[in-house]
Amino acid sequence: MREKQRRLQLPERLRWDHNAWYRRWLLRQLPSEASSALDVGCGLGDLARSLGAREVTAIDASARMIERAASTSDEVRWIHGDVLTHDLGQYDVVTAEASLHHLPLREGLTRLAELTRPGGRLIVVGLYMTATWADRAMELVTLPANALVGLVKAVSGRSERPHDPEMLVVMTAPTLPEIRVAAREVLPGVRVRRRLFWRYSMVWHAPEVH
Repeated sequence: MREKQRRLQLPERLRWDHNAWYRRWLLRQLPSEASSALDVGCGLGDLARSLGAREVTAIDASARMIERAASTSDEVRWIHGDVLTHDLGQYDVVTAEASLHHLPLREGLTRLAELTRPGGRLIVVGLYMTATWADRAMELVTLPANALVGLVKAVSGRSERPHDPEMLVVMTAPTLPEIRVAAREVLPGVRVRRRLFWRYSMVWHAPEVH
């Protein structure tokens, strides 16, 4: 059994949303010409509402999350369902923000690739499990940076919950080496980059069909 990841727990008032930290980066990766987008594991829909495509679909396995997200916007097609089995089309952009670790890794990557239209783009910001010496070396920077950002947000009055209390929390995730190996097998040409705050980014351009 994989050991749960241990991290320094900040006081509640210093805790903040690591996913939102990378949302501006994610949005900058969107192709300007995208007409359709799918957000996988949309939660309360913050990212889905920001995607800006003409047609935006968002799916989540939690009926409660979809109910709450749907109450905020009727411009997004909100779907309660399992992304692995739900009947979905293909999209110019597929995004997954802190949701891939809820799926079996290779099966999840394969499904996201299937949902990405030829010539389209898959963009992931995900979590990885600290396991290697490189991960632990990174924490020498991540831990103080995490506390510093939380302190700055608290002092400026912009402190925030790291996640909604009703949102599903998974305490395990694949390691970064596992993610890199699986991604390269399933998504030829993918770019996977380690990020601060226990996150990684992944960008894949689906090959054009000739």
